[in-house]
Amino acid sequence: MTVMRPDLPPAARAAAPAPRGTAADRRSSDRSPMGCGARLELPGRALAVNLLDLSEGGAGVEAPSDIAAPGDEGHLVIDTAVLPVRVVATENGRIGLAFTALSPLAREAIRGILAESARPPGA
Repeated sequence: MTVMRPDLPPAARAAAPAPRGTAADRRSSDRSPMGCGARLELPGRALAVNLLDLSEGGAGVEAPSDIAAPGDEGHLVIDTAVLPVRVVATENGRIGLAFTALSPLAREAIRGILAESARPPGA
């Protein structure tokens, strides 16, 4: 993922890699914007959340940041897909999730969700 870097000359800005240590730098795959409902299940609690983005490596959800802490494990339920997750970040009403131990069937479910979201409406 590239980011705009105001500290570089204009010709070099667009090609600059994401700064080391940023969330975008740690991701193994680009996330696609989503905008649909999902359910986040963590030990002792479950909450309806807005799915903000999704990739084969993880997801971002809109939810109160204080319901989870980095390292918490649980499941993200999208439609009928139950996906094992670990919380990797919480801030400003957003929770970053990384998928853990995905089965081939779960990976296929994620690919299907991503393909469906990429389709133009009415297609």
